[in-house]
Amino acid sequence: MIMSKKIRKMAAVSALLAAGYLSVFPAQAAQECTPGGSNAHMPMTARVDLSLSGTVKKNDKVGEFLFNGPGYGTHIANCGPDSEVYGYATYGEGSGIIAKYYGDIDGNPAYHVSPSGVQRPSYVYVLTDTSTGTVLRTQPGARITVPEGRLEPLKLKIKIYAAVDNPPTLSLHDMTIGAILLSPFDKNGGTTRYTYSYLLRGTLQQAPVSCNAESTNLEFRLPRAPVSAFREKGFPDAEYSAEDNLTLTCTGDVSAKIKLLSDNTADYNGKPSVVRVDNEGRNNNSSGIGFVVTSPLSDETPLISQEFVKLADLNEGTTTVPLKAHYYRYGNDVSAGKAEATAQFVLQFN
Repeated sequence: MIMSKKIRKMAAVSALLAAGYLSVFPAQAAQECTPGGSNAHMPMTARVDLSLSGTVKKNDKVGEFLFNGPGYGTHIANCGPDSEVYGYATYGEGSGIIAKYYGDIDGNPAYHVSPSGVQRPSYVYVLTDTSTGTVLRTQPGARITVPEGRLEPLKLKIKIYAAVDNPPTLSLHDMTIGAILLSPFDKNGGTTRYTYSYLLRGTLQQAPVSCNAESTNLEFRLPRAPVSAFREKGFPDAEYSAEDNLTLTCTGDVSAKIKLLSDNTADYNGKPSVVRVDNEGRNNNSSGIGFVVTSPLSDETPLISQEFVKLADLNEGTTTVPLKAHYYRYGNDVSAGKAEATAQFVLQFN
């Protein structure tokens, strides 16, 4: 019985080996297209004039474009059944096949939209054949199946991505970023003669500076103050104040202004800068005393209702901007009680 079990196991292994052997088939080589037609080389161009807007983050897609040119309707080669051509990401014919790899975006290889020596690219691209979905690469390139008959320009699409946050303006003057060859590139074969080259022309315009406020609900909790601290109109005898912060993130350097919005104000220095207490003098609320909000980063400039004043000068990135609330006596008479008020602010960036 033991011998029988061993024999059955060996037979099973033998059957698996036989199945593996029978599944191997020789690969059939693809054909290459042969030169012949009205031209030996044709440039195809994508016009990429684009003005960016808002906040652009690294690896965000900023646009996608198709190529056009005199090539459609003409041909430069003839292809048999099962023929292939070879697509490359590259910067120029005389340089051989060179494109500086950036990294994968959405699972596809992306390359610098710039000469290969640039260390910090602003934009990168992914180049795709729209008929087959094949993504072009630098070495070893991509094999692209083409229809039998006359070889016309492949309809490629370029997707352009930001390689940095808020990339700067980039001008493109017929810059080569891809090529189609009839045969695989041979680095030992001298200058490569392209069949079709794909060029970019236009300008990628940097987005205007913009800012986002990450904290929008402010609360100032001032310490308790005795009525005796308000002997006359103006600020109290001692420092009774509280701060809260705005968190602002900007895509570049900018000057920020702020405007107070309140329909319940009194004057300070001839301007509606004092926010009065809600329900003043009623329901145990104080009277004759309100709040003045100032900007510490702008020499304690008081905020004014319906009028912009300077808040701060901001740099690219995230900045914490304090605001400071102070008690202020504006009434001829004052009474003790709760002191609460609400107001809104509007920000402006120049």
